[in-house]
Parts: sequence; structure tokens; C-alpha cells
Amino acid sequence: MKNIAILLHLSLVVLYFYMAEVQLNDPDPLYWICTYGFAALFPLSRVFGRDIAKFAPFALGLVVAGLLASAPGFIDYLRSGDYSSLTGSMSLAPYVEYAREFLGLIIATVGILFYWLRPSGGGRSW
Repeated sequence: MKNIAILLHLSLVVLYFYMAEVQLNDPDPLYWICTYGFAALFPLSRVFGRDIAKFAPFALGLVVAGLLASAPGFIDYLRSGDYSSLTGSMSLAPYVEYAREFLGLIIATVGILFYWLRPSGGGRSW
């Protein structure tokens, strides 16, 4: 069971680093690298048996700032009804970029909250 937990933690680390890499061409790549980098630190810390839950409020602050900034564009995306544009190539519609950013930040939020609300300890690796 411990090996499966480590594999899942590492999978999340890879996912968050990939999400940061995709944002490198963004006008504000530093924000995305920091945000997804912090999100990746939580599962990575579990692999090494560390608990960095005390940093979760800071990481969540980064994420909430991005959610607030991208929420209007995400709402525009929902109103457009153009749901297939989310998985397609880059669109001229700016709401597609905001929707992708918003959903990526939701994924980061869920991960950070999981590791914050379920601190390591007591021999539990997951």
C-alpha cells in the first residue's frame, strides 16, 4: 500500500509540474510556476515523510488570488456554451484561457486542501 501511495504522490507532483510548464508562455509565468510549484511541494513532502501543511494557507492564498482573477473569464466561458473550445487549440476567445486557468487552479486547490486537511503522521503514508 505504501508503494501505491508514493506512486500517487509522485503522479501529482508530475501533474503540477506539467501544469506549470504549460504556463511558461503565459504573460505572467512566474505566478504559475510559484502556484503550481507550491502545489507540487505538498505531495512531494509526503514522499519524503515530511509534513508541510503549515504552508497551506500561503499556497491557498496564491490559488485564491488566481481564482478571483480568472473567475469573470470562466463565467464568460460558461455563458458562451462553447464547451468544446476548452480542449481544442488556442482560441481567439479570451474566456477559453481564463477557463483553463480557473480549472487548473481548482485542481491545485483540491490537492492543497487534501494535504492540509489530512496531515501525515501516525504511520499513515497517504
